[in-house]
Amino acid sequence: MALWHLAMLFLISGTAATTASMLNSLGCVPEPISKDQAVRVFYTTSVVPSGCEAHGPTAPDLEVHVLNLRHSSSQMSTVLLNVSGRAAKEKCKAVFVVNSNSSLILTIHPEGDCRLVIIHAPHSYLMPPFNEESNITSLPFSSDQLLMWAKEMYGGISSFAELEDPQQIHFQVGREPSANEDCILAQNFNAEPYLEVDVVSHKVETCLDSRKVSGKLAHILWLQQSSSDERMQTVELNVKMVCRDRSLEKEAEIPLALWLKSHQNTVWKMGPGLSFVQLSASGKYSVPVFGMQNGVALPDSKEELIQKARNNSFVASYTEIPSAKTITLEYDKLCGSSVATTTQPPPQRENLTVLFHRFIDLCKPWKCLDSSIEIAIPKTYLEALPMLVDEITLKDPSCRARDNSTHFVLNSILDKCSTQLEGGIHVKNQFILTLPVFPGKVTVPFECDLPEKVSLQLYNTADFHSPSAPVVEANQVTFVEVSFRTAIQQFSLEIGDCFLKTQDNIPQLLFYQEKSLSYSVMSLKSPSPKTQRFSFIYKPEDELWSIKPATLACMVHLNTSNEKLRSYEGSLEVMLQNPQPHNRGLRIGTVLGIAFGAFLIGVLLTGALWCIYSHTRPIAKTQPVSANPSASESSSTNHSLGSTQSTPCSTSSMA
Repeated sequence: MALWHLAMLFLISGTAATTASMLNSLGCVPEPISKDQAVRVFYTTSVVPSGCEAHGPTAPDLEVHVLNLRHSSSQMSTVLLNVSGRAAKEKCKAVFVVNSNSSLILTIHPEGDCRLVIIHAPHSYLMPPFNEESNITSLPFSSDQLLMWAKEMYGGISSFAELEDPQQIHFQVGREPSANEDCILAQNFNAEPYLEVDVVSHKVETCLDSRKVSGKLAHILWLQQSSSDERMQTVELNVKMVCRDRSLEKEAEIPLALWLKSHQNTVWKMGPGLSFVQLSASGKYSVPVFGMQNGVALPDSKEELIQKARNNSFVASYTEIPSAKTITLEYDKLCGSSVATTTQPPPQRENLTVLFHRFIDLCKPWKCLDSSIEIAIPKTYLEALPMLVDEITLKDPSCRARDNSTHFVLNSILDKCSTQLEGGIHVKNQFILTLPVFPGKVTVPFECDLPEKVSLQLYNTADFHSPSAPVVEANQVTFVEVSFRTAIQQFSLEIGDCFLKTQDNIPQLLFYQEKSLSYSVMSLKSPSPKTQRFSFIYKPEDELWSIKPATLACMVHLNTSNEKLRSYEGSLEVMLQNPQPHNRGLRIGTVLGIAFGAFLIGVLLTGALWCIYSHTRPIAKTQPVSANPSASESSSTNHSLGSTQSTPCSTSSMA
């Protein structure tokens, strides 16, 4: 019987050799493909790229385990963490610090009596239900820094593991603590006693054309873990074929070749349905029909492995696996059988609505701002859903989210998009998601509260009926109402400190520790404990200005029936106004300044006029003198000149 199966195996291999060699002449070389991958490889391992274990933290009956997840894809990942504990341990508290380099949806399945505490990064989300304690903390990125952070936080840790592309993590707590005093990271760390990880490989290189091939397909798996001792290591291998057209076909009708590269001490245990597969393994292998078989020598390089496999097969995939206990190879094929196809019905609308409700509640993409709603849905989150979303709107279909290549974003003020505002703080609206599967739409309601805020409003009169513009008129009464926006139903408001501050002057205190500082500041009766009212008169020190910006600020205290909550501060930008600054008279300083200035101007003007006068008096014209005057004329002329004018020449002759 065994010889007949072996003969059939060689017969299938020989008939497909010619077709496969022709197909390989197309030159298809396996390449990394992120989308529409025809081949998928899953494996389970306890060997992590980096890890350690130690005695644990200083607190008794406390375990601290750190998981640093590394995902090859930038899209949102989903990870299931199964935690089991030993029932014999009466008291057990385990802290899991879970960090990830990408957005993560983490589902926790606890078992046993241990109480779990989950510490995770802000971009990680816990899928409900998880009724135990969880905290969001900003965590370091690298493994060394994350290990140091955990040691400083808890005084030591129980274990550390860096994981690559995990799908499921199986962790056992409540064990006896390790004898190691300190947790020192080691490469290719074996955490087999307590940790096992199901990994989806992102290092698969495939040929998309393999789905159209009817001949023999070759898949190469290189298990790169080293053998630390002489003992045999068993690896279980399973192969699954998925018909894309959902037709039924017997596995024996699909020729398949597996090339299994590993160290010599590996024993490949073949799963059911692999009796008619051509095997080439570097270690021993066990087939259900033929029993244990010895392997063959395989090349030690990727290029030589692919070239050897292409001699009589179409190379459909090449995958390198660091370490594994079990490996599952899943590949797609267009079967093309004549057997009637069975179409899988689409998911029920009710189930789809529940899924989207959970998704929206999980990521909570909305944010209530002071006077608007902001929505930002990362597209990586939507890619984690089973189907695409064509359009996202609010209750008003005209309020459509726009695509900015990374997010679907939408901003809306509170009185638009059919938004409901209850009690002045509670906001309600709906997400409307249009899907290509159904002609209808999926509706997901959401609600949020506006942020708490202290508001100040000015009024014209003491009856507080007419709100006024934010203008404070000098030497006039200004009426102020202080209110607080909060979702708390029962509370009372108290005013702490209030001040009026300008840009160039010291703040003028109005209230200090709930007490008025001046007769011009008065507390007024309020209609409700949730508001406070007062009035004040601003008397400026400098009255020469007409308009000046300022800030009116108040500190308030929120009191409830149980305790006094923290204080809040609110402010209002106002304009200080002095309508008639020049009709209120002049100060004595101003008058004395003007008088002194006028006195100086008079003195300087008088001096200037005297100087001008002394240098510009009128001078008489000199009479002409004949060449030979008579004695009498000369005497008469000199006498006349001497009596009328003094010149330098005449002065010297008279002397």
